[in-house]
Parts: sequence; C-alpha cells; structure tokens
Amino acid sequence: MNLENAANLGDLLGGMAILGTLIFGVRQIVELKKTKEKEAARELANIFSSPMYQTGMSLFLNKFPDDITMEDAANFTRSELDAMSYTAYNINSVAIMTFGRQLSFTTVAKFMQPVNIIIGKRLRIFIALVRENAKLRIEMMQDDYEIFDWTIWLLDRMDELPPIETPANILYSDWKP
Repeated sequence: MNLENAANLGDLLGGMAILGTLIFGVRQIVELKKTKEKEAARELANIFSSPMYQTGMSLFLNKFPDDITMEDAANFTRSELDAMSYTAYNINSVAIMTFGRQLSFTTVAKFMQPVNIIIGKRLRIFIALVRENAKLRIEMMQDDYEIFDWTIWLLDRMDELPPIETPANILYSDWKP
C-alpha cells in the first residue's frame, strides 16, 4: 500500500467515524426528547392528581353554580377559593408549557379535553370573577392584562378538538402491554 492510498483510506475512515458520530448524536437527541416528553407527562399526571387540584375540580363540579355572582363567591371558604385558584393556576401553567412546546399537545389534550367538558364553562366563569375582583382591588391593573389568559387559551384549544366519541376504556379495550 502506497502513501496516497493509505491517506485516502484514512480520510475514508475519518469520514465514516464522523458520520457514525453524527448518527449517534441524532439518536441521542431523539431519545432525550422522548425522555423529556415522558417526564413531562408524569409531572402533568402528578399535578392533576394532587389533592389540592382534585379539591378544586370537585368544587367546580359540585359546588360552583353556572349562575354564580361575586356575592355568591364570597360564601366560599378561603381554602375552597385556594383550591379553585390552584386548579386554574395549574391549568394556566400547563397552557404556557404547551404553547412553548415543552408539553405535547396530544398528551395535554388527553388530560384536558375531559376536564374542559366537565368544568370548562364554570372555570371560565371563575376566571371572569377573579378578573372582576382584581380590577376592583388593583387600581393599577391594565385593561389589556388578563389573569389566567393562558387557561382560557387552552380551554379554547380544547373546544376546537373533535368531540370525544368513544371512551378510552372502550376504544383501546384490545390493547395489550
């Protein structure tokens, strides 16, 4: 083997090593993205299964009337208002992370579409009351700033989805691990 052939072989092997490294790097990035999505979905499940979130959901479902007024809202205890605020704040955070593509919209929709169906209307009423209360109490509050605007954004996105036609337990009844 002459020197020129050896140099060409070295270049070829060097190029193959670079290509292999590039392929490995791309694979690592894909795996990292999958891992982050799984971690985010687990965190989402943890948030939505927290006792405070569940209390807020229960209050919206069972104790929050569709025709509530600001005066009626004053009858809630501080802990009840905190639980409902916690629920709204967490949905707001999920919406921001969804918009920023930190959470998969598909995963968020699986969690949020049923929530929107069950309490979406009441959550919107609660947010309107919170906004009204804030504007009454905060003189400096600007009209173009809206509290829980990302919660409304996410509820709007859920409204745009096609209706759930079949419950997951029936739709995926033949699924096997």
